[in-house]
Amino acid sequence: MAKIPNKRYTFKKPKWPQWASEPTTLQIFSVKVARIRGGLRWPLHVFGMVAIRDCADQNRNMIFDRSRDNCQILTQEVPYLKLTGPSRAVMLSDPATFEVNLKVKGTTESDDECLSFLAVSYINYEGVHSYHLTREYHSRLSTLEFALGSMSFSVEATIALRITSGDWPSGFRAKFTASTTSISCAKVILLDSGDDKVSVVGHARNITLSRSVVSVEYFAEQLEVCAKALQGDHVVAGRHMFFKARKDGVSDGTLRLGFCTLGVTIYWSLIGY
Repeated sequence: MAKIPNKRYTFKKPKWPQWASEPTTLQIFSVKVARIRGGLRWPLHVFGMVAIRDCADQNRNMIFDRSRDNCQILTQEVPYLKLTGPSRAVMLSDPATFEVNLKVKGTTESDDECLSFLAVSYINYEGVHSYHLTREYHSRLSTLEFALGSMSFSVEATIALRITSGDWPSGFRAKFTASTTSISCAKVILLDSGDDKVSVVGHARNITLSRSVVSVEYFAEQLEVCAKALQGDHVVAGRHMFFKARKDGVSDGTLRLGFCTLGVTIYWSLIGY
């Protein structure tokens, strides 16, 4: 597991021999099973892990991690893994490595199939501007498609949401996303509750997010946080707000959805070793 935490330099400056700056980082928007073959049929009960290693500490930074008893069901209509990471920003100063070990659950463990088993390097081609891209990685039984962003001169933003008044209504799906102004077409899904109840924890009423860390370009760029309440695919209420990127410290904001008010906190940090 990644040993370097997020929010590392939110409240303190790096001290020698620590190093921190605004490097190029990798945004991971989504991972989907684009194609299956070899006799596999939808739906797929998927478990296993997807991780990335970078030059910061060479440990696994988990993106997806599920046990056999907690499979995600993928369909041909919704083939996207529900990502839970990375836990900190992914540096691209040197090549990063994706590690994938995904399986399809069978009737018994001996019937399990290897959906994807990979270790592939991602080499960044740095430019002045950030850009969106997709990469396909092939295994014997499947092709995975990664939607990614190369984020130039970026800082790390850790996002927290809490309910400050009212309640999230029962039966309403919650969808919280984050994006940057330079790649506004692609969203990082912080939470898509689906049919599940929105989990609220503690007296502060913090919302449990699937993901919380995104990379934001520091120079003249903004982070957009969006909250939507849906019934099916129909948007009942939605609000969004922008935050100017910072190197450290905290930004706060409020999203008023009518039935409840959300407090938004962004913890900013430089990125480094």
